[in-house]
This record gives sequence, structure tokens and C-alpha cells, in this order.
Amino acid sequence: MWVAADGTVVTIRPISAADLALEQSFVVGLSASTGYQRLMSARRPPPDEVRRFIDINPEREIALIATAPVQGKERQVGLARYVKEQASPSEAEFAIVLSDNWQGRGLGTRLLGSLLSEAKSDGVRRVFGTTLSENRTMLALARKLGFRPRTLARR
Repeated sequence: MWVAADGTVVTIRPISAADLALEQSFVVGLSASTGYQRLMSARRPPPDEVRRFIDINPEREIALIATAPVQGKERQVGLARYVKEQASPSEAEFAIVLSDNWQGRGLGTRLLGSLLSEAKSDGVRRVFGTTLSENRTMLALARKLGFRPRTLARR
């Protein structure tokens, strides 16, 4: 649990199969810009891909969701996950996305920090992520949490 500056109580917990409706609403509710920055394309994930987002293999990945009450109902407001590399299970790639109205409120720091703690207890020694160079908010969050950005060569 985490309390935002405005007093909103946010629950951070592992995602489960029971969260399908929350995840579907969350994905549909992302702005085109936020969806593009997360998926690095303008496409909208089809229902089978959204189902995959909640159907995780706990041996290889962890996904944490952040939920908060919105108009009296639990709503998903963020998601962070890591997936271990098959060739090197002590390394994992992470991803994070927050609903538009939760960006810039400290939730990203808290959610990604929680994910990094989970990764460490799971034996992951190196965590990395990929983002677009224009995603300044993600780059700032990564720097704040100790990541060192580098530019990948275009293929």
C-alpha cells in the first residue's frame, strides 16, 4: 500500500488471472500517446494479448499492478513487470506504464521500486528496459532509480 500526496490509497500487488477486467479497462483507457510510449507503436493490443499480460509464468516473470479507488470502484492505475532473459535468468527486462492521470505523481517511482525489490529477491542481478528517446519522463524515472541510459544503434 502507498498513499499519494492527495491522500489516495494505492494498492500495489501481484497481478492475477482475476484481474482481466481491470487490465482490459486499463489498456483501453490509456491515451494514444501513453500507449505508443509503452508499446513503441500505435497499435492497440488485441484481447488475447491483454489476456497474456495477466497470464504470467512466475518462474520467469513478475507483474505488479497498482490499483486505486475511482468513483467507488477499484481501478488499475499502473503496471510494472519484469521478464527474465532465457539465456541469463539473472538478467531481466522491465516495463512500466501508468494511466495518464497518475503520471508525475510519484507512483512510477514507488511501483518500479517495488518491482526492483521483487527482482532482487528473485535473484535478478541486472535489470534493463527499453524506451523511446523522446520518453523524457521514463528516462528521468530511470535515472532517479539509478539506471544508466544508453542509446542503442539502429538496425
